[in-house]
Amino acid sequence: MVEFSNNSSLEQFELLQKSGMLNSLEQLQKENKQLQRTIKDMSVLVTYSDAKSMMKFIISKFLDYLVPETLVFMIRQPRSNEITQYCYRKLIKEDAFLNNDLFYILKDYFDSNPNYYMSGEAVSFEKLMDDFSSNTFSQEFLSIEPKYIIPLIGLEGTYGIVIFTNKITGHQYDTTELFYIQNMFAVFAVSLQNEINYKTSITDPKTGLYTYDYFINRIQEKIAFVRRYNAHPAVLMLDIDHFKNFNDTYGHLAGDKVLAALAKTLRHSVREEDCVARFGGEEFVILLSECNPPSLFSVAERIRKEVEKMEVFEKDVRLRVTISIGGSFIKPDKSETPKTIIKRTDDALYQSKENGRNRCTLL
Repeated sequence: MVEFSNNSSLEQFELLQKSGMLNSLEQLQKENKQLQRTIKDMSVLVTYSDAKSMMKFIISKFLDYLVPETLVFMIRQPRSNEITQYCYRKLIKEDAFLNNDLFYILKDYFDSNPNYYMSGEAVSFEKLMDDFSSNTFSQEFLSIEPKYIIPLIGLEGTYGIVIFTNKITGHQYDTTELFYIQNMFAVFAVSLQNEINYKTSITDPKTGLYTYDYFINRIQEKIAFVRRYNAHPAVLMLDIDHFKNFNDTYGHLAGDKVLAALAKTLRHSVREEDCVARFGGEEFVILLSECNPPSLFSVAERIRKEVEKMEVFEKDVRLRVTISIGGSFIKPDKSETPKTIIKRTDDALYQSKENGRNRCTLL
């Protein structure tokens, strides 16, 4: 409540009211408060180093500020055409529900107009429609009533698309909300690009799995973890049986298809916290964060059987491969090193090969 010590001050206040300057001052104070909030949230967002953490933070802020009916992130994975979707209804996570072709339609558009759009900019979908034919977008997509499209643009073009629909209140986004959205996604775009660049530096270009060097670093971390917390991580090493003969028979392009399919099968066969790497050629390794001897053998057998069922087609020819697996635990001994672990696991793999292949051996 504002108090005035004399009539002169009261008259000045009334004059400010009539002139509209008081309203302008209140608006400036509101905008300044919003700017401070935006800067604060941006400074926190930039500290996160992975996409899921960044999106979780953005969602938490939106819950305090604005709630779109639908929010969809479409992110192209580095070195592949695989699109990962993160979909939210009223900011509640749901399974992916949009066709991935939508990503490439929008990507091609933004990549073809590099001078008109900036990364993190909220583009009105209604205006965007003017540049497309009426049947470009599916009814599935149009049914969610997209309001804004936000491109995430890196050095090699558009790598992500964010889709906003109207707020659950039915009201339009005001200027302060759009200011907040655009600034948050400008930071998100840069941070996510940094994460993608880092992932590219530690992954194998052919399979998308982690590299040898990265895997060795993870093992070193696990050795220290085992000694400190008495944990039970383990390593599996696997090799495609008779892969040289396979390449000689079907060609290296078919072999590359098998490597890519195997990499995908391995990723889907373990937990998110486990680490899958390509050691070179047709040899792969997996670092399992925690297990016991029975579960280690079960995991190895499950992977072996999944690969045995795996199908790859080359010129309508159905191709199949099998793998041999060796496994061992990381010991808490002071003499344990990445070299001793790899040697022991490789010895187990050798036994699987010597005993007929397409089998698992633990040491």
